[in-house]
Amino acid sequence: MNDIVLECRNLGKIYRQGDLDVSVMSGVDFQLRTGEQVAIVGESGTGKSTLLHLLAGLDLPTTGTVTLNGIDISSLNDTERGRVRNTTLGFVYQFHHLLPEFTALENVALPLLVRRMSSDEAKQQATKILDRVGLQDRVLHKPGELSGGERQRVAIARALVIKPVCLLADEPTGNVDRRNADTIQELMVELDRDLQVSLLVATHDTHLASSMDRILRIEDGNLVEA
Repeated sequence: MNDIVLECRNLGKIYRQGDLDVSVMSGVDFQLRTGEQVAIVGESGTGKSTLLHLLAGLDLPTTGTVTLNGIDISSLNDTERGRVRNTTLGFVYQFHHLLPEFTALENVALPLLVRRMSSDEAKQQATKILDRVGLQDRVLHKPGELSGGERQRVAIARALVIKPVCLLADEPTGNVDRRNADTIQELMVELDRDLQVSLLVATHDTHLASSMDRILRIEDGNLVEA
């Protein structure tokens, strides 16, 4: 049985800026295994977010391939990639990207409704995962009525409600204080292990990175062991 849930080979990304080609990634090879938790660290501007967006199929590579749960998503069109993401992969941003007019419950249920799950079942599943992240008393609150840490926990619940094979998190503790950062770290690590979800996190947070199974660093557009 293949235990690799996310893989890239010879991954490269070049952006066009005026008359210049700017290389951000070059020849990156990476594998994330079932249940593994990996941190990617590096200075600002080294390409951590770019790499996560490429691995999630949110952006397309200039060279190389990305395989998610056995599917080469780099060869799919936008609709097909979106469908694979919605059934396979959770993504947590530094800024939660919750819909402000929706309650916590509605935000978390939304990915399931996109799958055409019934409203009652979607809300039932959303309620369960919100309970797991300690927000059982805040399900009917809108993002503007929640603290920064609570909003990020809603975002984590939304990413995990689809029961993905892996969770990608881009600076998930970067916009909250230390106490909330520790809570978010503990939640992600514990929930991912309980749900057997692989975790790849890009972070400046050395405390978060140290809790992972492996730490990789981006240097000169490539990944090296930290």
